[in-house]
Amino acid sequence: MNNSNTDNTPANFFKQYKPELFLLLVAFYWGLSFPLIKTGLLYSSPIFFVFCRFLLCLIIFLIFYRKKLPEIKSQDFSKGIILGILLYVGFVTQTIGLQYTTASNSAFITGINLIFIPFIQIALIKKKPKPENIIGIIIVIVGLFHLSDMNKANINPGDFITLICSVAFAFYIVLLSKYLETINFLVLVLAQFSTMVVLTLTNSVIFEIFILKTFVFETNFSLLFSLIFTGIFSTFFGVFLSIKYQKYVEPVRAGLIYNMEQVFAVIAAFFILKEILSLNQWIGAFLLFFGIFISEFFGKIKNIIKK
Repeated sequence: MNNSNTDNTPANFFKQYKPELFLLLVAFYWGLSFPLIKTGLLYSSPIFFVFCRFLLCLIIFLIFYRKKLPEIKSQDFSKGIILGILLYVGFVTQTIGLQYTTASNSAFITGINLIFIPFIQIALIKKKPKPENIIGIIIVIVGLFHLSDMNKANINPGDFITLICSVAFAFYIVLLSKYLETINFLVLVLAQFSTMVVLTLTNSVIFEIFILKTFVFETNFSLLFSLIFTGIFSTFFGVFLSIKYQKYVEPVRAGLIYNMEQVFAVIAAFFILKEILSLNQWIGAFLLFFGIFISEFFGKIKNIIKK
């Protein structure tokens, strides 16, 4: 009995679910970024906007962690570059897509990476998701549909662009879990930030300045606030914490937790962009919470009932 009581204390609950709670914090930061990016893109070209976010991240990382980096092996750094490329595809297509679709649509389409993760997980790390994870995914997808009011949405080019983002993030989540088994997370952070800075700057110069001639960067408070907040919280802390703690969470479970981002995105859109939440969206938010609850706790509840 004493052991049972000890296991149920808040301290032990936090200890047991510490990685999941930090991933939930990541989802909170990412959710807040949707309306802020939407605002920032009124004054900046999308690829250059992403470049500024990751340049800020790289500077912060080198200031605080330069001396803590282990000896970097080329093969480890190259795997971080692969993750950085996937991150680049995800961030840029999501940012470009937001120019042509709503913040809610973008959140929903990004969230359907859950459909791809189980298949990618089986293919890359040979691990099948648990039945409760699959049930949770189905409930969460239904919740996302309602939360984003997709029954009222019109399909537009931005949605197709954002779908590329969804696939890229699905591969990213699974590969990150795989690489974290053998590679120090600080090396992966440095490789990803560096890759993002190089790719976004190069592509901004080539496409936004020379080819498309669409480069825009109008310095004002709204843009600077958007860049600083998304750069420090949504990007630096978001990527840093996800890389540090995802090694303790299976890819499918991590994907489910990350999708709380959509709830936070819709709530943030309500406060920042004045987008009104309908009854349908509240139902969607409840279903999303319920789906994650099933995925996380169904197995434990089942074991308790058996006892």
